[in-house]
Amino acid sequence: MRKEELYPLIDEILPHQPVLLTDIPDIDLYVDQVTGFIEKKLAQQKRHPKDKLLTKTMINNYAKAGILIPPRQKKYSRQHIETLLMLYNAKQILSINDISLLFSILHKPGDKHSETEENGTHPFIDLVYSLVQEINNDQAEQLQEICEEKMDLIKEKTGSVEGETGELIEWFLLAMYLVSQAAVQKRMAEAIIDRYFKTSVPPKGKTS
Repeated sequence: MRKEELYPLIDEILPHQPVLLTDIPDIDLYVDQVTGFIEKKLAQQKRHPKDKLLTKTMINNYAKAGILIPPRQKKYSRQHIETLLMLYNAKQILSINDISLLFSILHKPGDKHSETEENGTHPFIDLVYSLVQEINNDQAEQLQEICEEKMDLIKEKTGSVEGETGELIEWFLLAMYLVSQAAVQKRMAEAIIDRYFKTSVPPKGKTS
């Protein structure tokens, strides 16, 4: 297992450029145009070329569930697309119920930051989307550093195993480390949702 083999993998799974607010059309689009835009911008995140990122059915279900603000006259605004781009990442990790709880903050009734302006825009969503992109802009660098550090440790621990089997064991251990980290981070996200977004559910250890 060589570090040089790691870089193409990271380059393959992470987008070269984030989808910035300025990249998203500032005009209302029909659902076919929305799915086409997302397919183009997130194509690199597909595991298989035939995979679908977000379908019409998914988008309609998000709107019916109240996760996505309903379209106006069957057209979707820039804020809809921003929300869908965030939803795409969330749905890889969270259940639909958790997503519904988490995303409720984007259009919480009575919140002055979430109120809809006369033209139908939601400035708060613009702000949140921009901050998400800013916070995540060093994902490739962070992932590379973490993997390189663990690769050094794995090589140290498996030095007695040689040949093709030894190399596969090294990749196995790195994959299992990443799985473990993903599981912990998923549980952390769920804990945040349980603590701060499940307002109707009493804290653990207490009964209503």
